[in-house]
Amino acid sequence: MLAILGDILTFPLLVAELAFAAMRFSTDAFVRAASSAEAQTAALTIAFLAGISEMLGQSVILVVNRVALYRFLASLVFTGITYLGTALIWTFSAIAVAPLTRVGTIDLSDTPGVLAIVSLAFAPRLLGVFSIAPYFGIAFGNALEAWAMVLVIFGLRVALDLPLGAAVFCGGAGWLVGYYLRSFLGHALAKPLGKLRIMVSGSPLDKTPQQIIDDLIHSITHEAKR
Repeated sequence: MLAILGDILTFPLLVAELAFAAMRFSTDAFVRAASSAEAQTAALTIAFLAGISEMLGQSVILVVNRVALYRFLASLVFTGITYLGTALIWTFSAIAVAPLTRVGTIDLSDTPGVLAIVSLAFAPRLLGVFSIAPYFGIAFGNALEAWAMVLVIFGLRVALDLPLGAAVFCGGAGWLVGYYLRSFLGHALAKPLGKLRIMVSGSPLDKTPQQIIDDLIHSITHEAKR
């Protein structure tokens, strides 16, 4: 029992340690993620928490739409799961294009390690809660996305010993394939996904934080003119 409690208490410390190390481009962090089952679980947790952080950044939308607490929590979990799905798509995309490099290929047997590397690279997105900031929030989110992609390339290079060119191709092409696949599925499944989002959150959440702020400024300005 004490051992189990010890593991429960130390796991959050491992998650925090790996996240901070990954953001500093630590070779050891990515090697551990690719080879250790415990570190792989921690990496998946980081990806999940990154999704929660992003939704927390958008929480003002939930508040304005008067979303119930249980729906708010469900929205956090739902977004965390979508981040895990994104990591999985990125992983299989990178593996699928790897043979095209003809050097340092990776295959399905490397899936756990690649998934852990990609998930760990989501560490910068733990800062996604700040993407709500008006005017520069979108740019900040794009910077986090670029940071994550560079970390994937770095992780593939140092943890799987891929040549730099192969790591860039697999990481970058994997991101592109995943991006266009998500875009295609998002367009093709827009209606059912929209219904699912409403089912989870109880609201269409059709306003961005910037739109909410702009509406508030417009309302204040309009009242001042009256």
